[in-house]
Amino acid sequence: MKWHTALVTLILATTLFAQTTPAPRTPPKPAAQQAAGAAPNKVWVNTATNVYHCPNDRYYGKTKEGAYMTEPEAKKAGAHGPRGQVCFNNK
Repeated sequence: MKWHTALVTLILATTLFAQTTPAPRTPPKPAAQQAAGAAPNKVWVNTATNVYHCPNDRYYGKTKEGAYMTEPEAKKAGAHGPRGQVCFNNK
């Protein structure tokens, strides 16, 4: 009977103290095709988030909703670069 109690205690302890690892978060995947209208002097404005992306960005022209415009136009419309990023040196 002692081994039965020890086994139950071991199972309960293992269950209670087992460490669970949460599944890693993966970023959303952008659309496969780039939207038409890209130009080297334009940014892609994600109209759902109001964030614009530079031509070398992985989301450039690939979010579900958006439009191409110049960086000054995007800023005038209230958009901003990711984490304050600036695409072009507009002086």
